[in-house]
Amino acid sequence: MQQIRYESALVEQALGAEYAAQLDRYLRQIQGLNDIKPLVREFERDFAAYIGVKHAVAVNSGSDALAMILRASGVKKGDEVIIPSLTYHAVALAVVYCGAKPVLVDANAGDLLLNVDGVARTVTSKTKVIVAAHMFGRACDMVALRGLCQRKKIVLVEDVCQAESSRLNGQMLGSYGDFGAFSFSYYKPLSSCGGGGGMVVFNDDKYLHIARWMEDWRDDAMLLGLGQRFAPMYFMDLVALRVKFLHLKKIVAARKKIKALYEKGLAGISSLTIFKDGSGVDSVPQNFVVCCDCRDELMHFLAANGVVAQKPYMPLHAMALYLTPVRRKFPVSEAYHRRALHLPLYSFMSPEKAFKVIAICKKFFS
Repeated sequence: MQQIRYESALVEQALGAEYAAQLDRYLRQIQGLNDIKPLVREFERDFAAYIGVKHAVAVNSGSDALAMILRASGVKKGDEVIIPSLTYHAVALAVVYCGAKPVLVDANAGDLLLNVDGVARTVTSKTKVIVAAHMFGRACDMVALRGLCQRKKIVLVEDVCQAESSRLNGQMLGSYGDFGAFSFSYYKPLSSCGGGGGMVVFNDDKYLHIARWMEDWRDDAMLLGLGQRFAPMYFMDLVALRVKFLHLKKIVAARKKIKALYEKGLAGISSLTIFKDGSGVDSVPQNFVVCCDCRDELMHFLAANGVVAQKPYMPLHAMALYLTPVRRKFPVSEAYHRRALHLPLYSFMSPEKAFKVIAICKKFFS
């Protein structure tokens, strides 16, 4: 029995011949690997136009994108950066590496996204940046967050690493804040071939020089002062991304089709909670989140029937390894960690596989 996996190389197999052709074209255009910079700049321009912003700077990863943004924003020791507890640990690490303090806020129960009222209560005179992490392909309340940041003169950063190609009120995520950070790692709609890559996007011209300086500077003393070397996007990542970018509309449509099948097929299971797009949100998922009280039993039942699902990662407030202890409560993040399961959803996944996952879930709950 062939497994239905949480991750898949199906899109890589479908585009393998085009990867090879693109690699051949690029190799014929360059004399050395340092010659790839014009090719990267071309991709940056195309991606900026796609998101609807003036500038894009390609980096090695989404983590580097966040770190570059925080440094460009002037975040330093003693500053506070508000982030969700329910997000990937790289967000908090980027803050810690700047010497600043990550201040955690819980999620909304209805959509698992950053709670705006909680953010407003958490803002202090030390708050330098608010990071709105668009989780599960869905959009934070950017209208409310942008208004809050404008009133308080706080930098608004969109973490779009899990929501690339999603829209809010017809506008691409990444174009609402002062900055947007993207990741092209595995599982994303637009991803390199199992590798990395990331992008920083923004509109303010003054940040372009700062970002280029951080990306290109190699002086040892200045690197020590900066505290990090920002590697450029790798050549092989660029090759894969250029090919996938040409097919992005098909990739997005395929993922949204599977999302719709899951939403319809699982909606009648009363013991299973699913999350649908809110008003004005058009999401492109990288997985499909469900919640139930018998999460572990469901996961084992799926595995026994050939479906590989995945548990979520731990909320940041529970990771005392590198964060200062927090005294606030995070009931939504904790409930998500205890009850959530990520079902398989990947580029070019067949409807038949989605129907099988749905059938196994129905059988379990029956």
